[in-house]
Amino acid sequence: MSNYFTQSPEQLKEFLEFIEDDIDNVRRVIDTVEEKGLDADFMVHAKSETVEESAENTDIDEKEIVKTLVFMADEPVAVLCPGHTSVSETKLESILEAEIRMASPEEVTEATGYYVGGVSPFDLDIPVLMEESILEQEKVKPAAGSRVVGVTINTEDLKEVTGAEVVDVSR
Repeated sequence: MSNYFTQSPEQLKEFLEFIEDDIDNVRRVIDTVEEKGLDADFMVHAKSETVEESAENTDIDEKEIVKTLVFMADEPVAVLCPGHTSVSETKLESILEAEIRMASPEEVTEATGYYVGGVSPFDLDIPVLMEESILEQEKVKPAAGSRVVGVTINTEDLKEVTGAEVVDVSR
């Protein structure tokens, strides 16, 4: 991958709007990485709304991209899921022993402080579950507080820094 990317004026304006909206959230992630002494690399890339776009924009395999999805049960819960798969709501309901639903964008922001598409698993004040297959990878890339910034981190460090409970929750 190149150390740069090109954008049209319209794309660059959109990119800058995301950065302006997300800058405090990206700083939250940077602060967590520094405070915890984590070996992590940040990647700034073109806007990615989907896992497919993120893979295309970063040259990272979909199974190494980690989605942080928020579900509503008795309380909000974050689920870390590899990009190439999805969460089994049946399994999640069994794990939580409660009915669940996907959180709305407003509920995601209220529960995490992050915007949908840029939810970072770091410094969350809600329970975090991690799909067990994530640990099959050496390193993964979750969002770093923005749809235009990701962070590459060792999977064991991700598990530790998030305090995630490792579960079988994917389809």
